[in-house]
This record gives sequence, C-alpha cells and structure tokens, in this order.
Amino acid sequence: MITKSGGTRERNPERSRERILAAALEEFAAHGYAGARVSAIAERAGLNKQLISHHFGGKEGLYQAVMRDRRSRPGGELTGPPADHPDALAALFDRGRSDPLFVRVLLWEALEAPVVEDATDDARRALYRERVGWIRSEQEAGRLPAAFDPEILYLMLIGASVYPVLLPRVCELVTGGSPSDDEFAARYAEQLRLFARTLAGDT
Repeated sequence: MITKSGGTRERNPERSRERILAAALEEFAAHGYAGARVSAIAERAGLNKQLISHHFGGKEGLYQAVMRDRRSRPGGELTGPPADHPDALAALFDRGRSDPLFVRVLLWEALEAPVVEDATDDARRALYRERVGWIRSEQEAGRLPAAFDPEILYLMLIGASVYPVLLPRVCELVTGGSPSDDEFAARYAEQLRLFARTLAGDT
C-alpha cells in the first residue's frame, strides 16, 4: 500500500528492516555518513522514512546497524577468515571483492572519523586481537616469519590483500585490470598465494 509520503506501509517488519539496511548500505557507500540522507534511504528502500526511526532510532542507529550486519558476515570487517596458508590472503581479497559497497563505507569511515561514534568498537578490538593471535600462531607454526611484529604484520597482510579493492583505479593504471574482472582476480589471488608461500619459506 502506498502512503501519502510516497513510501509503502509496513507489512513484513523483518523484510522492511532488510530493505532499509540494503538501501542504507548503498547510500552510505555513495555519500558517507555525513552526506547520507534518511529521506534518500527511505526512497531507495521504497518505504516510509518513519520506519527508519521506528526500527533503528534514526540515522546513527541505522549506520551502526549496517556496520554490525556487515561485520557479522564471514570475513566481516575485512579481517579475513583464519584459513590455512596459502589461501588466507586470497580469501580476504575475495571477501573485499565480493562486497565493494562495504569497502566504500570503510573508506568513508576513514575520511570522516570521528563523525559518528561506533558502538561496536569494543567488539572490533576483540576481533582484531583474535586475528593478531592467529598471526602469532601462524608464526609459531613456521607458516609466517617470526621476526615480524605480529600486529604490524597483520596490517601489512590486510593491505596486500585488499589494496586493489580499496584503490581500483590505481590497480587499473598499474595492471590494466580491475578487481571486478575475473581474470585479474584469479591473477591476483594466485600471486597472494605465492606471497604467502614465500613468507613461509615454502617456495
């Protein structure tokens, strides 16, 4: 049913939440938190904007809900699943490549910080401690060089894995390929596996 405000009335609350979250991800990816408009999100979702307040309490609550939703997925926060070498870095690259809108939101987060305080920061720190612990265990097992500071090595590995997704134009200028192209993705993933094997001294 169409309302006077142009949106549709809520018939399925869970489906409405999903539509709002999907629309909000697109809006935050396009304009960042500061530039995003609740009315534009409602229009993208095809729902009355009052439902955003009803379900999320406003723009800030919606932003945090979007971030929680993306981070709850496998490989969320672009942390990379703790896969065995040499596949872990390629898996992280594939995670970023498969969710470019979330990558853009993370870039906006870096540009705008601290526009909005993220209520999930404590959970994010815990997740990163877990991932750094994984790096340490890989070092102890001889699959990563023990000489590296595990925290810094973790940042370096994330950077190597997602750089083409973060800066696709630079990627295209350097290689002539795009992370959205299957041919380039296969090429880059294989090089990440080679990089992982080289770090482990297994080449």
